[in-house]
Amino acid sequence: MELTMFERLLQLPLFQGLTTLELSEVMEHVRLNFVNYHEGDEIVMQGDACHKLVYVISGDIGAEYREKNGRFTLVEDLPDLKVLEPFNMFGMIQKYSRSYFFNSDGCTLTIERPVVLKHLMNNNIIRINLLNIACNKYQQTQRLMCEFPDNSVRHKMVKFMLAYSTVGKGRKEFRIKMTELADIVHETRLNVSVALNEMQAQGLLTLQRGGFIVENLENLYR
Repeated sequence: MELTMFERLLQLPLFQGLTTLELSEVMEHVRLNFVNYHEGDEIVMQGDACHKLVYVISGDIGAEYREKNGRFTLVEDLPDLKVLEPFNMFGMIQKYSRSYFFNSDGCTLTIERPVVLKHLMNNNIIRINLLNIACNKYQQTQRLMCEFPDNSVRHKMVKFMLAYSTVGKGRKEFRIKMTELADIVHETRLNVSVALNEMQAQGLLTLQRGGFIVENLENLYR
């Protein structure tokens, strides 16, 4: 059975915990902007101002991160991602950290930042949900630093992959030269090559010309 629009909204991270009546009362003051996309269409670009909430209502999306000095590019599939960087609406750098695009036809819901501050933030559940999203991002960073000490080449590379990935799940293609990767993780090219080949032999990644592909990052640190 197809979900109604309100049922779809109640599944989104910011609105979880609200009743249909509570959501209806909140939405009386909110203009909802729905945009349809085709496969390959960009939603936002890396460096764009993050002055709005963008929710993925339908479809599968991917992301591309380009390192500012051009040393590498990361392309990810993000089948479970439903909201684009809500934590970057606040803080010192209010910009998208990467570009997002649709891997299929899909639809987004956009809510502008002034509306979020004036209307949505008046609801206690929505405020807590937004705080939880921001805290989860911070805790993921702390966990990364604690669980992967720089005591092995493999740990250094797993930390690198996780640091730049949006989430652990989903296919990830790292377009990077081995010399650049060695420089980033402060190891020799030989050590990096040996570690990558060991992980490929274990079925954890696939080496290709100019980089490597990881089908599931979570397999690297289980």
